Amino acid sequence: MSVLAELQRNWEGLAQADPLWAICTDPDKRHSNWSREEFFATGQDEIARVMDCVKAVGLQIDGSAPALDFGCGVGRVTRAMAAYFPECWGVDISPTMVRLATEFNQDTPRCRFAVNERRNLSSFQNDYFGFVYSNIVLQHIPKRLSRQYLAEMVRVARPGGILVFAVVEAFCVGLLAQWRQQLGVRRRLRRFARRNGNYAMDLHSCSEARIRHVLAAAGARIVDVRWTNSADPSFNGKLQYLRGEPGPGYVSKQYCVVKEEPNPESRERAGA
Repeated sequence: MSVLAELQRNWEGLAQADPLWAICTDPDKRHSNWSREEFFATGQDEIARVMDCVKAVGLQIDGSAPALDFGCGVGRVTRAMAAYFPECWGVDISPTMVRLATEFNQDTPRCRFAVNERRNLSSFQNDYFGFVYSNIVLQHIPKRLSRQYLAEMVRVARPGGILVFAVVEAFCVGLLAQWRQQLGVRRRLRRFARRNGNYAMDLHSCSEARIRHVLAAAGARIVDVRWTNSADPSFNGKLQYLRGEPGPGYVSKQYCVVKEEPNPESRERAGA
């Protein structure tokens, strides 16, 4: 089975078993205990925090351009983004997640949803979106594939457009601490898989150095990096920015990125 097929199998199974909890894994909300109102309220709070963060680092968001929510699930943050942008696309690998997103957000015509089963975002043209967002998504995608998606997010962003996304990074002191942390995460994931029909919620990390390399090659510039609580196994949808250095373990890093304007030489080559 291909990497993409296995990824889709897992998330389709999770979506059918307990879709809201598969996204925000608060232990108290397991077994369909999320109310829809409370669940979507976390998306509104998250996007408000992200918008404040973008403004705080001196960036201006183009509110007249379309926006993309990569790994949208049932549209928790896509719906919230519709308050800021005229058109908000949510894409996900799970057909069930996309079906539920369409159903839950039918009262929000600015939201549009599509299944993306490819290693790219070829459904969207170059330079289309003014804002691209992704949280608690790339951490569940194998490294090589997540790097391809990052490059694609840059491709579909407009020059000067803003990308905000989170990637998990291993933040460990010494090999022993790293081994213990990895073992603990694997045990939690196995317990989760056994409870949910052997559908795995894998965790993948990627270093900041690698992320910087991918973004630079794609033509984007990092403006801000900060730690968040999104890698918490019990993430309840309430995004928080962490103060101070995290302890040993896995930590989520939120990257705020701008797609570079093409220089005159590249424009001339493109028109040649």
